[in-house]
Amino acid sequence: MRAISSDATLTMLASPRCALALAFVGVAALPAQSAERTRTSYLVLAAVADGDPYDAAVDVLVKGRHAVLQRFDVADLEPLRAVLRETEPRHVAIVLRPEQLDFDLARRFLKLSTEVDDDPFVDFAFGYITGRDAEDAVALARAGVAREPLEGDPRWAMVAGDTPRSQEHAQPLLLRDESLAGRSYYCAGERTFPEAGRDVAFLGEAMAKLDGAVDMLTFAGHGYPQEVVGGPRAQDVRGLDLSGAVVLNVACYTGVTSRWFEPDPRAGVERERIVAPEDSFSLAILGAGVVGYTAYLCPRPAGPELDCDRASLIADGLSLGEARRRDYDKTVLGFLGYGEDGLALEPMEDGAKLRRTGDDVRDFMLEGATGGVLFGDPACVPFARREGQSPVAVEAEAERGGLRIRAEAGVTALYLHCSDPTAQMGGKMAMKVHARIPLGELQVADVVVDDLRIGHLVQTTRVLWAVEEDQGERFLQLKVNFPRGEVMSAPMTMSARVVAAESAEAGRTRGGEVVRPPVVVRALGSRTVEPYHLQIAERREVSPAALQAVLDASASLLPQQDGAPEVPPDAMDRLITFGSEGFRAACVLIECGQVHYRTHELLAATWHPGDERILLALAAGPALPKFGDWAVLRGLGVADTPVVRRYLLTRLAREQDAGLFMSAAQGLAMLGERDVARMIGERILEFRDGWGGVAPPLVVALEQLGGERAEEYLDEIAEADVAGISEHAVAALQRMRGR
Repeated sequence: MRAISSDATLTMLASPRCALALAFVGVAALPAQSAERTRTSYLVLAAVADGDPYDAAVDVLVKGRHAVLQRFDVADLEPLRAVLRETEPRHVAIVLRPEQLDFDLARRFLKLSTEVDDDPFVDFAFGYITGRDAEDAVALARAGVAREPLEGDPRWAMVAGDTPRSQEHAQPLLLRDESLAGRSYYCAGERTFPEAGRDVAFLGEAMAKLDGAVDMLTFAGHGYPQEVVGGPRAQDVRGLDLSGAVVLNVACYTGVTSRWFEPDPRAGVERERIVAPEDSFSLAILGAGVVGYTAYLCPRPAGPELDCDRASLIADGLSLGEARRRDYDKTVLGFLGYGEDGLALEPMEDGAKLRRTGDDVRDFMLEGATGGVLFGDPACVPFARREGQSPVAVEAEAERGGLRIRAEAGVTALYLHCSDPTAQMGGKMAMKVHARIPLGELQVADVVVDDLRIGHLVQTTRVLWAVEEDQGERFLQLKVNFPRGEVMSAPMTMSARVVAAESAEAGRTRGGEVVRPPVVVRALGSRTVEPYHLQIAERREVSPAALQAVLDASASLLPQQDGAPEVPPDAMDRLITFGSEGFRAACVLIECGQVHYRTHELLAATWHPGDERILLALAAGPALPKFGDWAVLRGLGVADTPVVRRYLLTRLAREQDAGLFMSAAQGLAMLGERDVARMIGERILEFRDGWGGVAPPLVVALEQLGGERAEEYLDEIAEADVAGISEHAVAALQRMRGR
């Protein structure tokens, strides 16, 4: 990549998983490539011996791609580590027999592919070359090497299984401004055809119409190694002419070529299974003349993700390998979002224990995301790029102090291209903006989202980012989560900043919010730094000194216990000197559950604009220990920003939990949001079962809000003696009227 002058613009691809078009402006020259290593553009890894029939596919790739060849043993990948580090390939093709590939090998190789350099991301694009026999493997290799990007509109189709009734209809493939004509075939399943399990007649007609007539084909539904449930089986695909087509399959297990693993929930373990070659849906597809096939060796994590691949290939003109590589990027970010340093994968074998942490996203979605594989030449570019047609567009430009990132997604792109199956917000699947931004020599201090909206509605956001080194270039891998609405009928827009560090030494390699397992504190007033404090503090970049300062300040706000060491009288003043680090330190206590009725004062004393994003992220994440969630909502009241006000107003209107409603009301009272007096007053007057304990604090919130409406409700509460708090209401009125 050449240096870019201040008035030059380079348009390039970013985040192919979600088909992001990136315009990058005014970045300093990238560092020169290392002279210590010998980079090769293409590496062929052969798991077959010289002279094996499948070795003919190796010859095709070595000659066609001018590749370096390395043979290896699938049982021991460790010797490949040195090879990959020495050659630093851009593309890797793995040639093997179908019985050599399974979920365990795919996971082991995926993890190895992230360990060539120090960042957690996949370091090259790769794909598997195999087939039911050597001829099919050779045909797959030749198809990729020979393919020139297809100009014009690709012919597109989808086949879905197990639908209530069979039907065929036109279904365009929607890009940013264009739509490509296509056909969808929905095949009725076992509910309608209990004996055959599918509408055999309709399916036969559909397959005949696809024969030799598609450039891109998607299969959807549930799946097993031999079929799309209620849809096509291996026998329905065998003999089909899919020459030159790219096939994407979202059905579970439809990438399996031999050995696979099925969960046994009762025993809590994985059970080994074998599918016969003639019954493998994957091998049938590979024998149909495809140029590329992406499918899963395990239960797939979410269907919409492959819609991103489809747009990446057709709109952005990405290679097969790069499209899959960007899928892996988001999987890595998913693991980082759970506090891991990178992919955290256990071996897969017969009898392996099922992962059960109680978090379904971590246990199922992330684990399943590691099983997606590409069959085909990773360097193959099947379709010519369609300029400006990425469904989600991101652009970045230099500004003083860093970069400005802007993103847009139309209404039709939101659910298909912005869903995030590897993260949650508010107990539901989160939405996301994912981008891969070239950094040049820019060192990153932080990434801040200034605004993300659906239409005019401001959304709560959670940021996760890490720096990637790739072929001598540096990139920012960014994921911004926002809540999934039941109805999102307006475009998404986002504006964010990459804040430059003052020096290379001050630059960070990753940051943002992560999900942590809860911890249990020993004593609210304790001033002792515990290991669980240090663990969270390190991740929030809070020094031991700031941590001690917040513990001292927190203890100073509570009544002193007899015999306890005296708290320094200037504890709060000392905390204030830490500024935003002090705010983050207070958040550490909240995450530990070390909170009390005055915790918000720690936040108020240390808050600086922008710090509130930590509380917003905590509010949208999993439940915090003890009363941490209460402290977060009340603590938001220290940050008077439009986003905070909107969040608390929305939360108060929907909240049914007594303690959380009380805390949101307290936060809004701190902000002086008088319009909520009606919601608070009416909720007190309802006198719901179990709400007696929060009624007095809600009365205090009305008093703090002040105004005629608050007085009216307090008068009514006092007269009705709701929840036995007449005295509280009367006292509040006297204080208000005596001011």
